[in-house]
Amino acid sequence: MKGDCYMLIVLCRSVILFILITASMRILGKRQLGEMEPSEFVIALLISDIASVPIEDVGTPLLYGIVPTLVMIGLEFLITYGILKSLSFRVLLCGKPSIVVQHGKIVQKELMKSRISVDELIEELRGKDVTDISQVKYAILETSGELNVILYADHKPATVSDLKLSSPDTGLPIAVINDGKLLKNNMKIRNVDESWIRDYLRKKKLPGPKDIFLMTIDDLGRVYISEKERKQ
Repeated sequence: MKGDCYMLIVLCRSVILFILITASMRILGKRQLGEMEPSEFVIALLISDIASVPIEDVGTPLLYGIVPTLVMIGLEFLITYGILKSLSFRVLLCGKPSIVVQHGKIVQKELMKSRISVDELIEELRGKDVTDISQVKYAILETSGELNVILYADHKPATVSDLKLSSPDTGLPIAVINDGKLLKNNMKIRNVDESWIRDYLRKKKLPGPKDIFLMTIDDLGRVYISEKERKQ
């Protein structure tokens, strides 16, 4: 009986803290892990560590996990406000971008400051489809750790406008069926209803909406359809 009660307490605490931490991450923003500033990453680690204490030890009051988490969120808001309002504070906390390649030459001083080896730089450039460093006008290591590459104009890939060709702008494809479910709000955006979708599927000799994995419609009315895979 005690074991069941213990498990129930742990389960309830886990659910409460899960909701709190998920809400915290939503409040802190939609950055991916690799795009977090150092302060954001540290606070995320602290929150996860603090929240685990009341789960591991049911003798610890739940507030010992909730209050510090809320404090961490408040601290992050203060830090974010400081970063937005003060350039010097932003540089102190987040650092500043480093130019590691300039006019086709590696800036060794900046490379050493950033503690990046030449092999790592070359690997990052290959990831950007760049194999010749002399083609790079600037390679900038951002504060998030991402490397942005600006090529010389004559080495940039040709665009449709460069070739003086016309290409229709497809706009944003919007899903009207997702995993067999009709998305009513998206259907309104594309000015279609269920009967239109069923008629379209019938004309294409496709099954009903329940058997469609994904159906999208773009600004030009072009439709993409992917059927659900048949179970073997």
